[in-house]
Amino acid sequence: MNKYYTRACNFYYGTTSKTYIKKKKSIPLNGYNHISFDKLEIIDRKKNKIINIKDISKLSTKLKKKVYRDLKNIKKKKIFKQINLSDIPVLMGIVNLTPDSFSDGGKYNKKNLALKHVNNLLSNGAKIIDVGGESTRPGAKDINPRKEWDRIKFILKILKNKKSFVSLDTRKSFVMKNASKIKVDRFQNKSRSYKWCVWTKLWSWDYKLFKKNKKTFCHSSHERNTKKYAIKTILQ
Repeated sequence: MNKYYTRACNFYYGTTSKTYIKKKKSIPLNGYNHISFDKLEIIDRKKNKIINIKDISKLSTKLKKKVYRDLKNIKKKKIFKQINLSDIPVLMGIVNLTPDSFSDGGKYNKKNLALKHVNNLLSNGAKIIDVGGESTRPGAKDINPRKEWDRIKFILKILKNKKSFVSLDTRKSFVMKNASKIKVDRFQNKSRSYKWCVWTKLWSWDYKLFKKNKKTFCHSSHERNTKKYAIKTILQ
């Protein structure tokens, strides 16, 4: 059997979400009624398809079992250290330690500037600090994993010492391995080639490194709608 990955999609928010859940037209995401969905994207290496939740029963027996198992995990309420997903919005501050990011490239790639920016984000209410060491702007060149790690390691250690909730935006397993040693709380895979993370389930092959770390979670950059309601992002 091929490897399949299941992703929630077609989200509803707020009162609409709660109404649809009562009518059993949608399913709450991670046990929170203010975000729900009524479709699933089923992905493998070669293709993907989107189905309505009411059509799961029409899938083949093996695939149906897999999807129901994934759906159980997607529906299950998640509790994360330092983050209360019921208390919305949750503010996430972005720290790009790059010379060439399209929004703030070069502004914070010096240690003193990065630290000042982090303190400013925290004092203004950010509950999550998302750190990136590689630009993904159009035309940006790939960089060596060691170079990316050298850019970000100092600020990650500072944030963990502050007991902040730390998110790392990377697509390189070398960087993930090193960051896991200092117990980064969240990994975001920003590669366009991955579509397999649904909030807390670590799907991609690189992320198998973290399956045993129950405090770590990730989401994919392809979860366009999920952040719309639950997480507000401070870009600069």
